[in-house]
Formats: sequence, C-alpha cells, structure tokens
Amino acid sequence: MSSLEYMKKECFASGTLSSASLKGTFTKIQKSRRKRRVAPKTQEETDSGCNICSFSLSLCLGSNRTVRRILTACLLSFLALLGSVSVDLSSNLDLLRATEAAVTELTSCRTTAILQLIGDLQNRRSLCRKYRSNETHQEKCTSPLTSILPVIIRLCTDMEGHRNSQGHPCSEELVEFCQKLREDLTEFLNTTWGVEDNNDMSVFSLTIVRLLDIWGDMEQDISQVKQFSDWKDVLSLRLMVTFLELNHQFRELPSVGTQADFHKKWIHALSRLTFAQLLSETLEDCWVENVHLKLNLTNSLKVDPYIFDSTPWQIPAVGTVGTVGILTGSQTGIQALRDTQACLLTGALPALKLRSRAMFSGLSMRISLLTLACLIYPLVLVSFKQMTEWIQNYACNLQERTEDLKRQRQLAEDLLHQMLPKTVAKQLRQQKHVEAESYEKVTIFFSDIVGFTTISASCTPLQVVEMLNNLYMCFDTRIDSYDVYKVETIGDAYMVVSGLPERNGDKHADEIAKMSLDLVAAVRQVAIPHMPNKRLQLRAGIHTGPCVAGIVGYKMPRYCLFGDTVNTASRMESTSLRRCTACVHTHTLSSLFV
Repeated sequence: MSSLEYMKKECFASGTLSSASLKGTFTKIQKSRRKRRVAPKTQEETDSGCNICSFSLSLCLGSNRTVRRILTACLLSFLALLGSVSVDLSSNLDLLRATEAAVTELTSCRTTAILQLIGDLQNRRSLCRKYRSNETHQEKCTSPLTSILPVIIRLCTDMEGHRNSQGHPCSEELVEFCQKLREDLTEFLNTTWGVEDNNDMSVFSLTIVRLLDIWGDMEQDISQVKQFSDWKDVLSLRLMVTFLELNHQFRELPSVGTQADFHKKWIHALSRLTFAQLLSETLEDCWVENVHLKLNLTNSLKVDPYIFDSTPWQIPAVGTVGTVGILTGSQTGIQALRDTQACLLTGALPALKLRSRAMFSGLSMRISLLTLACLIYPLVLVSFKQMTEWIQNYACNLQERTEDLKRQRQLAEDLLHQMLPKTVAKQLRQQKHVEAESYEKVTIFFSDIVGFTTISASCTPLQVVEMLNNLYMCFDTRIDSYDVYKVETIGDAYMVVSGLPERNGDKHADEIAKMSLDLVAAVRQVAIPHMPNKRLQLRAGIHTGPCVAGIVGYKMPRYCLFGDTVNTASRMESTSLRRCTACVHTHTLSSLFV
C-alpha cells in the first residue's frame, strides 16, 4: 500500500468523518450526477476521449487471421484463374487434336490407298462396260472375284515405299489394314457373287460402296463437324468421292436411275454437298474453279458462281419422266468432279497445316503464360503476405504508441489540472491568452499549523517534508468532497477558495465553512512522526468578498488571487485561535469553536 493510499485510509478512518464532510460529499455526488445528466460534454472532455489514431485492439490480435483471409482470397482468385485458363487450354487442345486428326485423315496412307483403290475399280468397271457393249471384246472384262483381290495386293505392295505426312513409312500403317481389307472384301465378294452372278459391274459398284463404308461413316463426320469445324474438309472429300461414285453408277448402270434407293442416295449426297460447300471455303473455291468457270456454267445458266446450283446435277424422280441435268452422269461432269476432288486435296492440306501451326503457337503461348503465372503468383503472394504482415505490425506498433501517447497526455492533463483550474488549462492548451477575471463574491480560506516553527526546529528537514506531505494528502483528499479549489500551499500555509474559477452562486461561503470544520477535525488524525504522542492543531481564517483571479508568469505560470478579500482572510487566519476558524463577512467578525 502506497503512502498516499495509507494516508487516505487514515484520513477516512472510522469516526473521523464529520457530518459536514458527509453532507458535502453527498452534495457533490448529486451535483456531478445532475451535471452529467443535463449538461453536454465539453470540448475538452471530447478532446480527451478522442482517439488520435482509431485502431482496434482486435486489429493486432487478429492480424494473422486477417493475413490468412487475404491470402485465401488471393489463392481462390488464382485457382479460379487457373481453372479458367485450364478450361480454355483444354478446349484449344481439343481443337488442335481435331485439326491434326483432319490433316492425318487427309494425308494418311490408308486414305490414299482407298482413294487409289476406288479409282482403279471405277476404271475397271468402265472398261467392263465398254467391252460388254462390244461383243468381240467381252472376254477382256475379267471377273470381279478374280480381279479385285489382286488389285488390293498390288496396291498395298506398291505403297510400302511411300511415306505419310508425318514421315513414317506406309508399310507400318498398311500391314494390318491391308490384311483386314483382304479378309473383309473376300467374304463380301463371296457373299455378293452368288446374288449378282450375272452382273459383274454391280459387283464392282457394291465393292466401291463397301470401301466407302470402311473408309468412314458419313453421319459421324457430320457430328464431328458440329463439334470441330476443321473436320469440314474431310467431310467434303468423302462427299465428293461419294457423289463421284454415284455419277459413275448413273453413267455405267443406267438402270439404277429408276431405283428409289439410288434416287434417295443421290438427293442426300447432293444436299450434303451443298451443306459442305457452305462450310468449306476450299471446296467452294475448287467447285467454282473446276465446275462453274471451266464448264462456263455461269454464262450458260446465268447463276452466281458462289451459289451452289444443283440444276445441272438433277435426276428425275422414280416413276416420272423428267429432264436429266446436263452434268448428271456425263463424262464432262465426272471429270469436273475429279478435278474438284484433286483441288480439294491440294488446297485443304496447306490451310489445315497453317491453322494447326497457328493453334499450336497460340497454345504454346498460353501454356508459357500459364507457367509464368504459376511461377510469379507464389512470389507475389509471399511478397503480399510479407507486406501485409509489415502493415499489420506497423499498425499494432502505432496502436501501442497511440495508447501510450494517450496515457502520457492524460497524465500531463492531470498534472496540469493539479496546478491550474480546468477552464484555465483548457485556454492555455488552445494557446489562448488568459485574461484576469473579477469575481463579485468568493470565499477564501487560509490555514496554518499551530507551533509549526517549534515542531520544525525539533526534527530534520526530511521529517518536516514527510509530515507536511501526510498533512496535505489528507487535506487534498478531504476537499474533494466540496465545491472548492485549492490555490496553493506555502510551507504550512494552506489556501483554498470557493466561487471561482467556476461561480456557484451563494454556496461558496457554505462550502468553505463546512470544509474548514472538516479540516479542523481531520488534522487531529495526522500524527507527527517524531512526536507520536502529540497531535497537530490547525488555525484557520475565512473571508467573503470580491477578488480578481488570473495567471501570473510565463515559464512557471501560477493562478493567483488579488484583492482585499485575500488580505483580510490572511489576517483572520493569523489572528485566529488554535483549533478555531475566524471568519468575517462585510464588517462582522466572529469565532467558531469546535
């Protein structure tokens, strides 16, 4: 327990509080409550409660949590970016694979072998038709059963020395394909020959149709085009080969034109070819060059060369008599279709390869950027984390310094308020000039210790300081219960005033009178350290009247009172009796004895 607390305890010991002290304490408590309830906070109170830097302590306590939240948000954004780029890369990779598959399909040894085999069989069928129309050369048309398989064997043997678009030998690709093709066609011919025994050319046509089915499914190609547009050239090539075969059949087998199944195939092939021309610019350019311009259809039919016109390729419906298109089944039309097919193969490959390289370059760029982002983003996250932690630490340090500054400021204000009145201290903090103020009625209290000179002479200076310190701590504690202001202490002299710097009407005399009685009673409880058997005795004087109060001095300013009231109160104290309070109001002098 500190000496201040001890003295307060001793000063407020049981039985030492007078009725005046208790009444003054209760009065002051009620007054302060009434003031807080009615009066708004002053600017000084607002300033003292203002935060210099509004931080929350939870900011420092939850700094790690905040950093984790920010890092989680950054990580989620990175994962979202990574997912979006991954989806984009996946779609572009699928497009690249489809383009590469289209290039491979157009340049593969398998496609080349099938196209050559179909062309060879079409030529053999044309020769058989030519020789069968001439009875003297019928023996030159060999049986399909004996001619087709040797053609396949010879073709596969001749292509073993070729290479595909990727530089691989065709022998690696055609070994299994040729073996399955021979087995499939052998079984197919054995089955077909028994049905079409008397029509060799029909067997050739059925074999070509079988080869087209082995080459690929048209419906799957259409579905592939809906997903990947680069497959359109593969679809266009197969449609051209199919339509060319239908023209060969219409030319060499006139009876098929009256069959409903053939008519349906023709209409489907022609409509799909129209659709393919709208999709493929290469097919459109080749068609215009080899069909419209070479055959001069633009002038003869008066049509736009870039609009597909099926009129030259029409056939009459089954059971009707109609006009056959000028190119339907004609040698000119067949040759134009062959030229278009060759042009399509020649023009589609460079375009697909160029597109494949462009897609590969774009894909490589995206992968490079993604890799760079994956490398840089963690560094950015780490740097951001360090920066965030630095900001958090700086904010926490600033918060601690702010709280320390507030404590120091409050300590300085408390110390200043002990030296000067609050209203005066407020004006000084605002760097205002404090003018001296005149008060009409105030009550001034002076007191000193009876026999202080004798007591001081019998003890050391340190004991004097200790004694006065104990005494004034007791006095300071007591006067807090009254509406008074302690002006100063000089030695054993104790000066208190009521009615300034805040006016309290006519209550100043009552407050000082009750306080003086309380102090006279309280001084008996203060022991003399070196004279434990003796007690201090107080002599006091009070006077009510006008005075002037103001700040005196610059480096060490003091709040001083001036006027005859001060002098009168001092003389009343010096002429007062021990343990008495002498008071005078206007021209009346009396003594109050305890």
